[in-house]
Amino acid sequence: MGISRRARVVVAALVLLLSAFAMHPGVAEADTAAPIEISNEFIKITVNPGPMEAGRFGVETTGGDPRNPVDDSLPLIYGRPMPWTSYTTIRIDGSDWVFGGRTTRRAGRSGMYGEPVSLPQVRDGKAVCSYMVGDILVTQELSFVKSPSTRYLDTARIHYKVENVGSMTRDVGLRMMIDTMLGANDGAPLRAGERTIVSDTMLSGREIPDYWQAFDSMVEPSVTAQGTMAGGELAPPSQIAFSDWGSFADNLWDVNLVAGREFVRAKESDLDSAVAMYWTPALLAPGQVRHYVTYYGLGGITLAPGKLALGMTAPAEVGLSADGVGSFLAVAYINNTGEGPAHDVTATLSLPVGFKLAGGHAMTRTVGDLEPGETAQVSWQVIAGWGAVGGGNLGVNVTATNADSNKVSRRVEVLAPPRLLARISHLEALQVRDERIYPWPVRLTVRVENTGGSPAHWSRVQLDTVGGFEIVGGGVRELLIGTLEPSRPQDFSWILGGHPAAGTHTILVTASAEDASSSRASASIQVPDIRPKVWAKPGKSRVMPGDIFSVEVMITNVPDLKSAKFDLRYDDDLVDLAMVSRGALFAVEGVLMPWNEGDLRSAPGRVFGTWGALDSPDYAWGSAATFYFQAKKMGDALFSIENLVLTNESGRVISLESVPTPCTVQITRQ
Repeated sequence: MGISRRARVVVAALVLLLSAFAMHPGVAEADTAAPIEISNEFIKITVNPGPMEAGRFGVETTGGDPRNPVDDSLPLIYGRPMPWTSYTTIRIDGSDWVFGGRTTRRAGRSGMYGEPVSLPQVRDGKAVCSYMVGDILVTQELSFVKSPSTRYLDTARIHYKVENVGSMTRDVGLRMMIDTMLGANDGAPLRAGERTIVSDTMLSGREIPDYWQAFDSMVEPSVTAQGTMAGGELAPPSQIAFSDWGSFADNLWDVNLVAGREFVRAKESDLDSAVAMYWTPALLAPGQVRHYVTYYGLGGITLAPGKLALGMTAPAEVGLSADGVGSFLAVAYINNTGEGPAHDVTATLSLPVGFKLAGGHAMTRTVGDLEPGETAQVSWQVIAGWGAVGGGNLGVNVTATNADSNKVSRRVEVLAPPRLLARISHLEALQVRDERIYPWPVRLTVRVENTGGSPAHWSRVQLDTVGGFEIVGGGVRELLIGTLEPSRPQDFSWILGGHPAAGTHTILVTASAEDASSSRASASIQVPDIRPKVWAKPGKSRVMPGDIFSVEVMITNVPDLKSAKFDLRYDDDLVDLAMVSRGALFAVEGVLMPWNEGDLRSAPGRVFGTWGALDSPDYAWGSAATFYFQAKKMGDALFSIENLVLTNESGRVISLESVPTPCTVQITRQ
């Protein structure tokens, strides 16, 4: 970003500030809020808290590359201290929405804006915010990730989660524009594969390399930036465009790229490069979720000084896929630091055991002549196989007819493929207690482990079958794990309930990932045979004369119960009836349902017509009534249920397989 834009920003900021104080003092105070930040020893991610331009972010170094003493505290994305120039567009059914807070500035000013669901905040070490754009919920999550080329946590993981929370299928795509800046240099060439990009360029499909880099000098680079677009968990864009910031700022989606036009900011005169990645709109059904993930941070280049200065980059770590193959891009940069042209320059790649070139590539590449100060680059697509596990040193040797040769080597670690292992680690055995299955509901725990050598990306665990059970509490069958690192098992639990039939039920689970074979596990659980029943339950099985005790009439495991009516017969020689109270079955969460204690006085030793009704039919389990007695003299007091009538909502009688079960209370002096 050049001086001209900085001056314009200062003026615009003063105008906005004076305007805010005049009309909305509260807004002015909010605009001066401190940025949201997360940082480590390598980089810092800064997010604009808003309200204007809320959610827009910047990246800068803190300590940067430990091997480079001059890359500390330098920007990688313009916008210090409050980011605003980079922004993301969500295209929905052809209409363009800008993610985050509204703006009156140039970048994204013409877009539509949604409503905040969650303002920028740091949560679990990540900078997160969410906005509703139309009926699409978009969440931006920024965090640290290991750079593929340095293996340090010096890279920003940029993740957009897009969810259709509406009732109609939408056509949804995303453009993410990054206002690149390398320290004080806002016009450094962008390098992608074998392309040195210094003017408007669009790459599509297979033209897009795994990553692009930018640096201001090969001899003494102040900072090296890298955007990584493919591999692992990343969602490769369908297109990537390189142009000037002004063109991207003024156009929410399509930009008029002019072949050969340098990165001079539109309508101004300063060099100002920017990059936009496009994910082509695709149908998103109601309830469907889509993830867009890309990386941007520091890049790693191994340098060898000389008249033909040589740099080499490649991923520092490559994981094999499930079929034992890992493909990656190796790039060599050659800079003529001499005073005259270097003639007939060639670059030759050497590979260790287990590595080979992709078809159509040659080990030796012709570069041609290099003028003083000129930098050229060549690339090779390399394939690692099982024999490369453990890694090896790749080398590049560069020669010229009139200059000393030079060579450089770079180590690439190769990891075995991920391997998922799922197992059901806990599923409690069921038994019957008091005509109820215990424990209930039952907890199911599944352990998922990556026993391979490299991370498993976009890992998931899913309950395929739960027998006759139901997941309690609205839980979902499938859970997203994300990236599952080797030897770091994770446990996932579901609570199962419902009304499973008696017998053996099989639980089946599957763990899956985009880059690993699925793993399935199963377990059987025996559901006891428990039948509808009405029975008398004593509060105590043994009492003494003079004691007060209770007897409950229990209605258990009766489906579709609407009402219940019954008599209770008791030994009036041994006990006196004290009172009758409503059972818990007819009083749920403080709501009293229709209930009558019955006739307590017409006949000794009998309560006639105790009755209750539910507001709506239900699977009944509980006490219909509680009868309180006082023991008079010793003996075995019998309590039995007679004239039982259970009905469903239509008034039909519910028949039980067994008659109501009586109970006995022993009255003794001991």
